[in-house]
Amino acid sequence: MSGEPKSSASPACLAHEADDAYMGFATRAEIGAFLAALAEAERVGQPHAEMLRQMLPRVRDNTLHNQLRAKLEAQESPKSGT
Repeated sequence: MSGEPKSSASPACLAHEADDAYMGFATRAEIGAFLAALAEAERVGQPHAEMLRQMLPRVRDNTLHNQLRAKLEAQESPKSGT
């Protein structure tokens, strides 16, 4: 038995240690910029459903994902007029 560390069977074995951006999720900076743009769109009354649709798959945080999904559902509801 050598003193060398064991290597993983595949890169997927280390996926839980990978950076969010490496895994295809948005970085904190991207989420921050997105939230600022979303707040501005809401402030001026601009439709933002497309922005939400594009970002949702990239949000790893469950709480934030649920909040954004609720915003999207509200934006797309028949009562919203969109």
